[in-house]
Amino acid sequence: MGNYSFIVFAFALSIFFVRFDGYIVNLAMPTLVSYFNISISRASWISIAYILSQVSTIMLFGKLCDRLEIKKVFLYGLVVFTVSSFFCGISPNFPMLIAARCIQGVGGSMMLVSSYAAMVLYLPGNKVGWGLGIMTVSAALGVLLGPVVGGFIIHYLNWHWVFLINVPLGILGLIFSLKVIPYIANTGKFSYKEIDMGGLVFSAAALFLFIYALNMIDERGLCSPVVLGCAFFAVLFFVAFYLEEKRSKHPLIDIKLFNDRDFALVIFSTVIGFLLFFGGSFLIPFYLTQKGLNPKQIGLLLTVFSLVYMPIGLYAGSLSDKIAPRKIVCWAMFFATITGFIFSAMLGRQGLLPAVIYLIMLAISYGLFFSPINHYIMNFADKDDRGSVSALYNTSLNISMALGVVLMETVYSEFKIQLDGFRAAFFTGGACCLVALGVLVFLNRIKSKN
Repeated sequence: MGNYSFIVFAFALSIFFVRFDGYIVNLAMPTLVSYFNISISRASWISIAYILSQVSTIMLFGKLCDRLEIKKVFLYGLVVFTVSSFFCGISPNFPMLIAARCIQGVGGSMMLVSSYAAMVLYLPGNKVGWGLGIMTVSAALGVLLGPVVGGFIIHYLNWHWVFLINVPLGILGLIFSLKVIPYIANTGKFSYKEIDMGGLVFSAAALFLFIYALNMIDERGLCSPVVLGCAFFAVLFFVAFYLEEKRSKHPLIDIKLFNDRDFALVIFSTVIGFLLFFGGSFLIPFYLTQKGLNPKQIGLLLTVFSLVYMPIGLYAGSLSDKIAPRKIVCWAMFFATITGFIFSAMLGRQGLLPAVIYLIMLAISYGLFFSPINHYIMNFADKDDRGSVSALYNTSLNISMALGVVLMETVYSEFKIQLDGFRAAFFTGGACCLVALGVLVFLNRIKSKN
């Protein structure tokens, strides 16, 4: 099987690319608004297009990971991501940039699904948690370095290099991956006729409309025709997808997975448990701006989270090989609940101490949660549906990301006094973690009795 460390590093590198690209592009948004002479609302589509294309194709690539060699899916994804990054960087106009970002999202989807599924395929059972911990650290490193590198690129070069930097990195990653990742031949024959096109269309449409509706709430309002219409048709397509998967001989995902109450509840707790993380990450820069910090100072302060998160994430991954992940995630959600409630109570205090405490506690909570919850979910997968389960995990993260931002921003906006809005929003985030904790404790007790 070769050297496990090199194999894991190759896949972790792709996770770094995806997260690094997301945060480096966010930093370039003001520059892109000025360059293309567009509104902030329109510029948001640079991020939305990437997320929507990613979430709309994730089920397909999960299925392909189950039926094809994972290495092939991964390498093709890396090529698509690298080539589309080049076209993003040379885009002469806004429509071409959006089109290239959509293709880039497809490449990111291929890399994400195949990388997490690969940890179960390539590593022995007692190393899976360790591998997932490495993936968590690489994601955190991407989040940490994205704003720092982005600042230097925007200051000393131009926005084009925010995307073009992925090209040499992608080529190096491709060469390295070709050398160190072994092929594991699929035991069954695959025909593209087996792809459930109905399920693919229905799932892509449902996820696209759902994420789009969530992103439009802030701009159009919760009760606007656009939001309600998209939500209504998203539900219809979800129902159509469910019926199609029950009927299909070759479904994109095995619907029977959700007949397992434990699996369904773990996915639910994942979505609910990450709301504080994603919603809080959106709001905390606004809170720090109110405290008088400039963007550079905010970026430096936020590195506190990554510096604490990386070693804990690595430790938690290895720990989940020794202790049942279901136990670790309960403690993680307990700390996350306290984090939301304590920060909500401390917001009125002077100085930056409340923010520093929040970032440290958040890093501890989710450092203990990311790898173990991934490990917990992947434990439900057998050899024929690793890709599908990985796709469901990544889909739950994308849904939580969109829902967390919308939920906490909506709660915040309901209050005329900013401080009250921040308090209510982070209290809501803590309450969501409490719900997730309740579900996970329930599952832990049931499992202990059995």
